[in-house]
Amino acid sequence: MSGADPWAEAFAARHRLRIRYETPLPGRVPAYKYDDEHGPVVVLDSALPPERQHFSLAHETAHVLLDHGDEIAPEEELAANRLAGELLLPDPLFSEHTHLPLRELKAEFPHASFEVIARRRLAFAPGVLTIVDDMRLTRRLVADDFAAPPRPVPAEWRLIERCFRERADLDDSGEGIRLHGTYVDEGRGVIRVLLVTEEA
Repeated sequence: MSGADPWAEAFAARHRLRIRYETPLPGRVPAYKYDDEHGPVVVLDSALPPERQHFSLAHETAHVLLDHGDEIAPEEELAANRLAGELLLPDPLFSEHTHLPLRELKAEFPHASFEVIARRRLAFAPGVLTIVDDMRLTRRLVADDFAAPPRPVPAEWRLIERCFRERADLDDSGEGIRLHGTYVDEGRGVIRVLLVTEEA
């Protein structure tokens, strides 16, 4: 792929930067930025899936907008990740759709990954996002002002296991919570379930 992604090109034009595609990139990074005499340039790994390229582009753009230098501190990486989510899924547009299930949100915003969409949704619909890859807990993210244990409770694990077993998106509710599991198999060697837990 060499600059043929219309979404990425439009995004870059909006933020007044240019894109180059290469593979592999040094240090196995998904992207990096630099400045030349014409302004900022973001170099993307052309071997990555489009959604990953889009997030990497938004992340590097965030570094540019936040005026981060070449040596990036950990707190700057976190700030760039937050801003990248906002750049990919801007508040005014995204907030109108956050009542939708994750799969429907993905249909509305196909340029972003399930994970990016689910993480961003936490800012608008308080709850817990649990990500399980091949039946192994990968991440558990809790929205601000929402109380949850650090690991999934039995009801959450049961729905996660059912999603894997039935290869389907499933819902459940009880004991004051509502659960929605999204089954994701994009043919990349990892099968994922994203579980959203919210108050009923």
